[in-house]
Amino acid sequence: MFQETPTKLFHPLVMLVDDSSIDNFVNKKVMARYNFTEKVNEFSKAYEALNYLAEVEADTEAEIPSILFLDLEMPQINGFEFLDKFELMSSKMRKNISIVILTSSVNPADLERCVKHKSVLKYIHKPLMKNNLDDINSILLKKSSKLVMF
Repeated sequence: MFQETPTKLFHPLVMLVDDSSIDNFVNKKVMARYNFTEKVNEFSKAYEALNYLAEVEADTEAEIPSILFLDLEMPQINGFEFLDKFELMSSKMRKNISIVILTSSVNPADLERCVKHKSVLKYIHKPLMKNNLDDINSILLKKSSKLVMF
């Protein structure tokens, strides 16, 4: 019995939005260890991440991150408020950025709230691990391999 290994996807640019510098450090190390991305833009404040995304949206030459890891519990603007503001961005941004909730919350209501947002790809409990990265890649591969029939 052989377990199928998902095809490796490489993400040129990933965003981390988490107010914990320790979590961000660990998450970057995990992504580097498993060759998930070559560049991580890290934000400790959600409003800074939103401002960055607005700049990317306005600049047609700017690289759009493919995945955004988002914590829920943050000061000033929390993850849910971030999701609400992200939903107001252009369809180009919403279509190209998959949001992964990366949280320590075990509250089932948080999960229910997150799955209502179309941009949320997955809900993960901290810490980020290799199997989480494999799951994300599997989901993205399945999404990209769906054929459009006319």
